[in-house]
Amino acid sequence: MIIVGEKLNSSIPKMFDKMKAKDTEAIRQIAISQQEAGARYLDINTAIFREDEFEMLKYILDIVLENTDCGIMLDSPSPVVIEKALPLLSGRDIIINSVTLQDRINDLLPLARSYKTGVVGLPIDSEGIPKTVEKRVENSLKLIEIMNKEGIKNTDIYIDALAEAVAVESEASAITIRTIEGVRKAHSDVHLICGVSNVSFGLPKRTDINSVFLSAAIFAGLDSGIVDITNEQIKSTIFTAEMIAGLDEYCMEYLGYIRSK
Repeated sequence: MIIVGEKLNSSIPKMFDKMKAKDTEAIRQIAISQQEAGARYLDINTAIFREDEFEMLKYILDIVLENTDCGIMLDSPSPVVIEKALPLLSGRDIIINSVTLQDRINDLLPLARSYKTGVVGLPIDSEGIPKTVEKRVENSLKLIEIMNKEGIKNTDIYIDALAEAVAVESEASAITIRTIEGVRKAHSDVHLICGVSNVSFGLPKRTDINSVFLSAAIFAGLDSGIVDITNEQIKSTIFTAEMIAGLDEYCMEYLGYIRSK
């Protein structure tokens, strides 16, 4: 599984406080701990800082680039911010997060092609987040077709199956998992990703909920996840689920994980 560390996100209240205070050492340790736990990419989102979003993003990037070797997931609603950040990341693997079936796709795909980045695609259209599996899969396939036409190959596409809080909509996780199944059936080489922690928002024992969802999603075809990889239960779930799903030949990855503990 391609692990994207979730912690450097300004929408997380404790992280927002650290960013606002410019607590460099705390941010440095959080970046390092995610890499040491197995993150291949670090998601970085400073959107809550609004007009100061890019300045805060640059501050975080300076820390991350100096202290880790991880790829960077640029997570911003602003194509302008993403365009300004891309030249700062020479030599790093990059994923742009994200495009939808709305206007910003026209701004971001040329950047993705030029900088040879991965792209997260959210199957959202002018009507908002689809409430049915069928519409999410349909929109996902449209996104893949558009990105292919713009020169983005399938292995650089990450379709976000839109994990939502089950506390708000009881069918939310089932819809997400069936969306993963539907897109995976159509495309074996496209990446499927979601923000795993979204499913448990507002509920107690969040790690238990996240772990069960993550296991089911891996069986459905999820191969990438924005997760708290520093949480040992989440990490264990990934290795165990991939083994049980037949994705770990001779259980080598699982056994290596157990021996490393």
